[in-house]
Amino acid sequence: MTLWLEFLGGFAMSRNGARISLSARKARMLLGLLAAARRRTMPRQRLASLLWEASDGEQARVSLRQSLSQIRRAAGVEWVISEGDELSLGPEVTTDLDAFHAALSRNDLAEAVRLYRGPFFDGADTGASDLGQALAAERARLAGLACDALATELERSDDGAETPALAHRLLLLDPLNEDAHRRLMIADAGRGMRRAAQARYETLEEALRRDMGVAPEPETRALYERIRRGGGGKPVATEPEAEVPPEAPPAYLLLGFETEGARDWSALRSAALAAGAEERASGPGEIVFLFTGQELRAVSTAALELADLAAQGLAFGMVAATASDELSAQSLVEARRVAAMAESGDVLLARDLATRLGLPAEPMQRAVPLRPGASAPRPEAPMVGRELELAQAEAAIAAARNADSSLVIHLSGEAGIGKSRLAREILRRAEGAGATTVEIGFDAFSPGERHPAQRLVAQLPQPPLPGPRATAVERAVLSWLVEPQIGADAMLRMSALDPDVQQRLIIELLADSLRQAAVETGGLLVLIEDCHWSPVGASDFLLGLMSGLQDSPVILLLTERPHDGSLDHRLAARARSGVVRITLPPLPETAARDLVRAIAPGVSAPDAAIDRAAGHPLFLIRLLEANWTEGALPMTVTELVQEQIERLPEADRAALRRASILGTSFDPEDFAAIFPESARPRQSGDLLHATGTGFAFGHDLVYRAIYEAIPPEARQAGHARAAVYYRGHDPILWANHALHTDYAAEASRAAAGAANAMIAARRFAAAYPYIEAGLARDGDPEAMAELHSCRAGLRRIRGDMKGALDDYRAAHGKAIRAETRAAMLCRQALVLHRLGRGDEADRVLDAAEEIADSIGLTGLGRAEIHEQRGNRAFLRGELAECLAQHRASLAAAEATGDPRGIARGHGGIGDATYAAGRFASAHRHFSRAIEIAEEAGLGLVREEYLFMRAFALFFADPGPHAHLLADIAVDSARQCGAVRTELIAREVRAEMRLMNGDIEGLDEDLAAIEALTPGESRFSKDVETLKAFSALRGGDAEAARSRIAALLPDAGTDAYVGGTIFGFAALVAEDREARDQEIADGLACLARGSLAHAVIWFHASVLERAILDKDRDLARVHMDALTAFASDEPIGLVTHYVRAVEMALWPSDPQARSDLVDELRRRCLSDVAALVEAVV
Repeated sequence: MTLWLEFLGGFAMSRNGARISLSARKARMLLGLLAAARRRTMPRQRLASLLWEASDGEQARVSLRQSLSQIRRAAGVEWVISEGDELSLGPEVTTDLDAFHAALSRNDLAEAVRLYRGPFFDGADTGASDLGQALAAERARLAGLACDALATELERSDDGAETPALAHRLLLLDPLNEDAHRRLMIADAGRGMRRAAQARYETLEEALRRDMGVAPEPETRALYERIRRGGGGKPVATEPEAEVPPEAPPAYLLLGFETEGARDWSALRSAALAAGAEERASGPGEIVFLFTGQELRAVSTAALELADLAAQGLAFGMVAATASDELSAQSLVEARRVAAMAESGDVLLARDLATRLGLPAEPMQRAVPLRPGASAPRPEAPMVGRELELAQAEAAIAAARNADSSLVIHLSGEAGIGKSRLAREILRRAEGAGATTVEIGFDAFSPGERHPAQRLVAQLPQPPLPGPRATAVERAVLSWLVEPQIGADAMLRMSALDPDVQQRLIIELLADSLRQAAVETGGLLVLIEDCHWSPVGASDFLLGLMSGLQDSPVILLLTERPHDGSLDHRLAARARSGVVRITLPPLPETAARDLVRAIAPGVSAPDAAIDRAAGHPLFLIRLLEANWTEGALPMTVTELVQEQIERLPEADRAALRRASILGTSFDPEDFAAIFPESARPRQSGDLLHATGTGFAFGHDLVYRAIYEAIPPEARQAGHARAAVYYRGHDPILWANHALHTDYAAEASRAAAGAANAMIAARRFAAAYPYIEAGLARDGDPEAMAELHSCRAGLRRIRGDMKGALDDYRAAHGKAIRAETRAAMLCRQALVLHRLGRGDEADRVLDAAEEIADSIGLTGLGRAEIHEQRGNRAFLRGELAECLAQHRASLAAAEATGDPRGIARGHGGIGDATYAAGRFASAHRHFSRAIEIAEEAGLGLVREEYLFMRAFALFFADPGPHAHLLADIAVDSARQCGAVRTELIAREVRAEMRLMNGDIEGLDEDLAAIEALTPGESRFSKDVETLKAFSALRGGDAEAARSRIAALLPDAGTDAYVGGTIFGFAALVAEDREARDQEIADGLACLARGSLAHAVIWFHASVLERAILDKDRDLARVHMDALTAFASDEPIGLVTHYVRAVEMALWPSDPQARSDLVDELRRRCLSDVAALVEAVV
């Protein structure tokens, strides 16, 4: 019996696949709490107090018993078991939480990401209760794990196979992410597409300057310059002083036999010398050239040109050689043998050179003809032994076409079993029957630089066009599907979409395009090969596409190897149309012999190879190609790797093993620096091959077979050497190696460095694995303090203030330096300040200042104390003190040149000038803070000022650009998981949308805020005030009055939002007497000290009421007050608002009124324009 519970992204309950309905909310939450306990029991008292916090103890226990009864009535007794006063899930119950953690524990990241469909108990709103906090903490933990899974997969890619697909997925969410662009530039350069890499940089540079007003990061610029000069993607490492054995440059020997007697070859010799060759001594009727220090492809091109110049006079053979002065006799003999097989005028390559060029070679073939542009694939093997499976597929296709319905064919089988050969035969026969075919695939080492949807659309006969009713978002998605580079507007719209919504739209539009192509062409068959190589998220995309194509004349043909996350496991459950699942078994012996006769007829004794291959076609072909004989055949693919290694010279074997310490791909310069005593790795067939950025192992299995054969002690020693090398110039690789050693102090310091690097790059989810790994080592105390501080910062931006406070306290406890203890106290004060615990924050700051004074602390430590003092003054409305503290903070930071302190100093002055109503100055300081943070890679600092840059500009110079900056702030916070920052950014954008009359957008942001972790009380009041405005604009004045009434009791002492509350209360007051009282209370609040936005919103609301009451005297008083407030520095919003009130209440020229309305709408102030239009 299978009992299954789902909590990620929503609740579901089933027995043996059949859904069970359980509508009681508390009963569901009881199951969720037990599931989150992960097989541990929970006391009834704890469960009752969490679920019924407002009830007394006895009533809560009664309610708990009722929920248990509801579960048992709906589903049975086996779901929850009781042991005394403890409850737990039954032993037969499995949950998606269990499956999610199991996938992570076995490192199946793709399955973990698939299982994480959304937040834990998505949609459950429990407010600020203990249960709400527990749910929020669990949601944050699970979301962090899910994000880590994706980030870790990208990190593990090591610029290898899956990197481009992962980077493209990241760019869908964050189009200006420079790290992703850099990884794609490296991939392009590695494939020889240097112009594509340069174009990517140039497009990025333009977008950054246009949309963000910044230049690319220095690292991105340096990469661009290396690629432009013809280099690879990775920087050249500086080698240590240890002597490194010189590596022999590549050398190739080209020997020509005279075929038509002696001739004058002076022109040929001149051409060879011009191509960089040297002529060497040769025998009668021969001419020999040695090429050294050149790439094989360039030498091959030169050889073809020489053959063309010699016409029919020479037959050439080319082999690898050494660059020594005296050619080895072996090289000359081999070159003669190859040339002897060539026809007059042709060039033959030795088999190993042909393989390196990617030229096809038959089994037993010793030399391969070199042709201009020769890159034909290996000759296709005949169809043998798959007649039954082919007939099954053809019958299903014929039935689907007759019924005009969709069909999915899933071909499954282990590597090399013949899936691709069968799929191509199915494709060929479908084309013969008149169907159109489209083909894409995933690959272990180059999964494609574009999304599979884009690659499918690129192969359609006609690109899809937007319909007349297509929305702007749909047009953006279509543009992304069709165009290699999309415009800034489309890019912004794409990046602003929730990932799930984005995926849904992509699938819908792609399905429509495929369906239309099928109708227009009389049927469409789509082949998607090697789905097992698909990057994270692609399998969900494929399943979604399958659902989107139901009841259409489109046939999907998928090939995949069996694995834990196989599509095969989910097809039947998700399919709503026909599904044919074909599993390819090993070939029978008769078919294997047919295959041998077809591909290697010269092999006289294939029995041993057939027997050992056991029906595996690719294994059989490889054995035949390698000329293995009975008794020397490897037992498994892993043994095949080891067998290949053992055939290498000892120096090459040792180099390969050491190279595996560095990962699946590596830079040979790094290898030489880390292992200077070792011979350098060389290309070795399928074991190791060259890429544009260095070397890569031929397959992950090859890499694992080599790495795992190294004794653990040797592995640790190698990682320790690598850690020493990468320390100081690559924090990620430093940590990756240090964490594989027994040196806890080094590991914790490296983990802290990697965590900070990830945070600087705004890859917050990727920082968590390093933080947790470092904390687990319990190493250097200062490093442990830094790791706790890093985790506190991440918890802070995700809204987990209590968790952040715990970590800052732990950091303070771990620290041994007085400077660090003072810094951790400052950060505790920041969190206490945001939790509304101001008195505690002040006491902690006093303690920090006491430490600072005792040790004479200056610089960044002192700057941080001034910053927090300024923050406290900001909230109290003490504007002069706020500005003075933040100026002192900036001065202290500038004395040290520390970019973090300088950025935060500018941000603090931005806060102070914003509070005083000097919005243009504030915008300049916020922009400068962001610029410094981006230049220095300070991701957390950048996030904290994006929304304030937008809001300051909105007051100073309202218009579309301010709204664009607000969108960027929201999107940036959402994409990196900065929950608190997203909450405030949405609140800021909601106010801007209100002023633009965009009530739908306002409500959208308010709904999103509700779903986030509850914020600080001052922001909660802002949100409640916005809800009141939304109700008023929706025509429900009574609801608006009710909401604002709840905020009035303590508004008089609230410098942050009190003025806004009183202004709105005056706007909705039921009579003039009540109106005047609210105005008087509001003026008293402002007199005590208020922040600038509260001042402006107070007067703006009173002015709106004056327009409604046609009270010019009241309007003049508050217009003058606003004008006086803007006297020190012009405030664009105030100017436009005052002008609008004048037009509304005093006679004016109709054309001037119309012009003003148009200008207000251009400024995104449609709500203000409506005030003017409403007055006749």
